[in-house]
Amino acid sequence: MKASTRMFLAAYREKYRIKRDMDETNLEILKTVQDMKGLSHHGVEMTPEQMRSSLPMPKTVSPSTGDERMLWLIERKDELEKKLDWLAYSLLQAEKASLLCPEDQSMLHDLYHTSKSLDRIAEEYGYARGKIHSHLYRELDKIL
Repeated sequence: MKASTRMFLAAYREKYRIKRDMDETNLEILKTVQDMKGLSHHGVEMTPEQMRSSLPMPKTVSPSTGDERMLWLIERKDELEKKLDWLAYSLLQAEKASLLCPEDQSMLHDLYHTSKSLDRIAEEYGYARGKIHSHLYRELDKIL
């Protein structure tokens, strides 16, 4: 089995977790951007008048650490964006399953996303129990 096939299978098994992680990472990026703009106030109560104001809001960090905090936020945002890129790449790998014929797509789904036993899947698709994986690996090696 080729390395690209192993990577595809790992991404395919985890595609639902990857989608959830992408959503969580996007929310973290939005929160970090909000913190960078100074719109987030952790621990500081604002008056109703301040909430309606379009003027800049008071800072929640001391002036001596403001630059350090901004650098930390920039680094944090970069890390999150790199993580998001990797997750997106993994999801693209998993989407290559659409290049398989419909029967192989269904077999792959049954193997990795249902609770069907290997014996039941083998019987359903007409393969010997030990040949299902070798058939799928051969087909994946062709498209990857």
